[in-house]
Order: sequence, then structure tokens, then C-alpha cells
Amino acid sequence: MLGWMSLWAFMLQPAPVQVVCFGDSITHGAEVDGHSWVWMLQQQHGHDQWQFINAGRNGRRTADKQELLPVLQQYPQAAFYLIFLGVNDLKNASSAQVDSCVQNMRWMIEQIRQVNPQAKVIILSPCNINLQSMSALNRQKQYNARTQEALFQLEKRYRQLAKSMRTGFVSLLHVVSPENYADGLHPNLAGQQQIADAVWKYLTKHFPQIFHT
Repeated sequence: MLGWMSLWAFMLQPAPVQVVCFGDSITHGAEVDGHSWVWMLQQQHGHDQWQFINAGRNGRRTADKQELLPVLQQYPQAAFYLIFLGVNDLKNASSAQVDSCVQNMRWMIEQIRQVNPQAKVIILSPCNINLQSMSALNRQKQYNARTQEALFQLEKRYRQLAKSMRTGFVSLLHVVSPENYADGLHPNLAGQQQIADAVWKYLTKHFPQIFHT
């Protein structure tokens, strides 16, 4: 009898709130052995109530927007979609590349709303880069002063897009301390923790009925 009661109680437990985190290598966890801000949120706050899903891929750009579609098919009932993309589009950047990021982000938001109208979409504007500690490899890839300038432009444009499309918005531009970049581009563990803390602060502030400490 106790076995059946335990099974019934288990079946009545609500499914965890799914938070899909769609991003690039910073989301995936480059330079930190996969221990990214998503992993930290799951370890520190996930458990039975919330499931933070890492849908990051190294090198992903907003221009790779079609990669969102299989993620939407895999998690059609997710409550939240957090999109953290842009820096990989901005190598030796121009204003046209910033425009392209915004257009691609708009497309992704529209796709999410077509598949899952109830999902909350939150744009995470990328963190800065550290030109002083930028590795030779990343300099060769053309992460440079023009990239940094474009990231500041992108933060403003993403903020405007979030307002016009009524999505959430978190600016990570000034979140990671300069010393917390492993190679000038990717945050180290301390930097990843700073991102996790900023995202969690936003979630608990704007969705206290769902996320609580």
C-alpha cells in the first residue's frame, strides 16, 4: 500500500520549470570544462523546481539562428528561453554586423512565440571582452577594439529590441570583472559565477512567484 501511495505522490509532483539557455561558447562552458553559468544555476538553484538546460555551442553566432529550431522541437513546453548571442558575429565588427545581430535576434524571438506562445523570452546582451588579456589566437580571429565598440552598440540595440518586443532583458556588458577573463574572450569560473548571479538576480526580481530563494 505504501508503495502505491509513494508512486501516486511522485506522479502528482509538478514538472520542473524548464529554462532553456541558447548561446555560444560562454554558455556551453569553454575554458571552464563545461562549468558555465548555466551549470552553476542548475547546481546552485536547480534541483526539483527548476531545470536550467544548456543549449550552448562553441562558435555559435546569431547568424546560426536556424539552430534554434531543433531546440524548440526538443523543449516545446519550456517556460523560459534565455538567448545569449552576439559576440561571435562581431569579429572586426561594423554597424552592419550589429544590425544583423538585432534582425537575427528578432527572428529567434518570433520563432519561439510561434512554437511556444506562453514562454518568456529574455535577451542576455553579451559581456564585454578584455583587450589587454586577449590571447594571440583570439586576436588572430579578430576580436579587437572594433568588437568591443560593437558590443556597446549591441547592448543598446538589444535593450531597444526587448522593449519593442516586450521581452526580458539582462545586460551582461559590465558584469564580468576585467580580471575574470580566461583568454580575453571567455570568462573564467569567477566570471561565469558573476553571470550566473546576474541572471538569477533578474529571475528572482521579475518572476518571484516562480523563482525564489
